Amino acid sequence: MSDWGFSNAIAFAVAMTIRDMSEEREKKRIKTQKFYQECYEKIADDSAQAFDVVTKVVKKASRRYIPEEIGIGSTYLALYAFALVIKRQGKVTKEQSKIIKIYFNNMNYPFAESSYIEAAKRGADIGDFRSIIAIDLCYAGSFWVDFFRALYKSGTQKDLQDVIDCITSIIIRFSFLGNPNSDISNDICQNFIDCINFQINQVREITNDEIDWLGIVPIKERLEEMKIIYENLIDESNITNDISKDELLPLLELEILNCICDVVMLTKQPKSVKLVMMNDAFQLTGIHTEVTPEQYVKEIANNTPTGQFYKKMFSSLYPLGTFWNVLFSMGTQLSDINSKNNPVSIVNNILSILLQIESYLDEKYNFLGEESIAKNYIHHILKQISENFDREE
Repeated sequence: MSDWGFSNAIAFAVAMTIRDMSEEREKKRIKTQKFYQECYEKIADDSAQAFDVVTKVVKKASRRYIPEEIGIGSTYLALYAFALVIKRQGKVTKEQSKIIKIYFNNMNYPFAESSYIEAAKRGADIGDFRSIIAIDLCYAGSFWVDFFRALYKSGTQKDLQDVIDCITSIIIRFSFLGNPNSDISNDICQNFIDCINFQINQVREITNDEIDWLGIVPIKERLEEMKIIYENLIDESNITNDISKDELLPLLELEILNCICDVVMLTKQPKSVKLVMMNDAFQLTGIHTEVTPEQYVKEIANNTPTGQFYKKMFSSLYPLGTFWNVLFSMGTQLSDINSKNNPVSIVNNILSILLQIESYLDEKYNFLGEESIAKNYIHHILKQISENFDREE
């Protein structure tokens, strides 16, 4: 079997499961309550195992941040397997209804059981269900995108195979609960496997319009791309009428330095440790500024003329530093609103870098004291930017 492709190995596992189920049918145990109970229990076990594998992979990929879609999608996995079968059947049997009810009685879904069943029959959307958990040759829900990316960073082929084994097992058993003589699960499982194999190779790349919650793209690549976007923003605006390009270019890395210092200062570590953490984070990013983190912090703390400039230009407190307003003002001058050279891309890159820094520091120093430091920090900045623009309108 070692010479087989991954898809063949999964298909073989599905075939073996179907064979085992068929043998049970031949023994005429298929219609007994005992058999149904075994199906219910196996579906629950498979659902729990899939959840555990997904959680393990994502936590390994990111110590500090688990995308919300992963948590929600993990609770949708069994429902999605059920929905694939229900759509083909066009109905729900009494035995299938029992297992569906178990899930709805024990989980807090944002839609009613009856609405879910009606949507599943039509293959229609309901709430955020399909946007998170659906997958076909044209689309991969956000759960799958995040899970595949976590796999690329920290998972193994076995992790993926375990999750697919669980889901196809659920599909097969749920199908048998509907009609033990039906073989629709064969096609459903094979199509599901084909979609997984296709989409896992389509979603690996992360664009600058996305926040890299899992730290897939190295900081160096993020930084280089951000510098290009920032320079293009300068060139496409009239900002150089007031300040030269040579003066503007170093401001980006100084702002990143300010963000690093701010994020570290928000941790619950002694001051002496925070200074070491700043230097570690500074070296991790590879930025080159005219001052070290320690010098930067001391200039501000001592309220020197240079420190006053840093505070006025880069502060994330009230009032917000001038840099952020200048950045978004340049964005309003873009002739193409869909241009990739936009302030949002820069903010996403900065947040993505800070997320990696936070995870790095958490791993090295074990305790940061707060949750979602980088995320909350950037949200605080964006809120102020929004308020500033609202006041100007």
